[in-house]
Amino acid sequence: MFTERELRTVLGNWDTGKNPTITDIYVNDGSKKSGSVWAVGSDYILKAGDRDALMKNIRIAKALHRQGFYSSLPVMTKDGKEILDGPGGQAFILIRSLKGTPLPRSEKFGDDRARYAGKYGISIARLHKALKSIQKDISPDEVDLYRNVSDWALPNVRQQNIQWSMGISDEFFSDYASGFGKLYDKLPKQLIHRDPNPGNILFDDGEVTGFIDFDLSECNIRLWDVCYCATGILAEDSNEAYEKWPEILGGILRGYDLEGKLTTEEKQAVFYVICSIQMICVAYFGSSDKFRELAEANRRMLKYIIRNREKIEGIFA
Repeated sequence: MFTERELRTVLGNWDTGKNPTITDIYVNDGSKKSGSVWAVGSDYILKAGDRDALMKNIRIAKALHRQGFYSSLPVMTKDGKEILDGPGGQAFILIRSLKGTPLPRSEKFGDDRARYAGKYGISIARLHKALKSIQKDISPDEVDLYRNVSDWALPNVRQQNIQWSMGISDEFFSDYASGFGKLYDKLPKQLIHRDPNPGNILFDDGEVTGFIDFDLSECNIRLWDVCYCATGILAEDSNEAYEKWPEILGGILRGYDLEGKLTTEEKQAVFYVICSIQMICVAYFGSSDKFRELAEANRRMLKYIIRNREKIEGIFA
């Protein structure tokens, strides 16, 4: 965490006017400070992070801007640099704010939840079209999701299944290995956002205005982004989220299908991809005591998803 004095010293490298306000940005509907992103006045966002990740963010923002999309372009420092090496081994960028804010909980789970879910799906499909057009300019890392889960996450979840008496059957693990294995190579792959949780999708006046935080972008199955948005909503971890999530998931998937046309294999793979995301989260958060609460929440999510397989697979039935 940085003190306000440290942040003002960093901001001194940009021309942002006299003593602009520096405001913490919160995630998860205001429950937690981001710790690495701050609003500077009303026009700028200051980000701290790994230099390579921030550079990737800048390259994608520029490429999307060339395609006519709203994007968070970097502001040059006083000595003409896009990125600043700062204290604590962190790098910093200053970007212009995009119009909009993440959709509030009252809208995500309100009476219009299916309509808003559709807007999430449509906007991700449009983003994918733009990302695909700039993929050669980015040279993204390529990820084999099926292998990563099979070699690392799934064995870890098997162990946690025993350790925490999760009650997941051996049939689930064998079905994942064979069922997803048959589909995986047929799924469309491209440059994706990788972290389109609802906090990274901005709305204004009921419409999506843009996406932020492309630090993790990679070449992966495009279905990851669609499913990750949905699991990000379920991760709000409330009775309301669990009750309304199948309808929200359906809205996101149908919205994407309207704009991006999911293949037959993608529709068949939705359950497996959602389980892939959850097994990665369970394995990651279960690896350290400091993530105890998150690990427990993600184990609960995985069990819920498996129990609701029929509803998930019935969306496109």
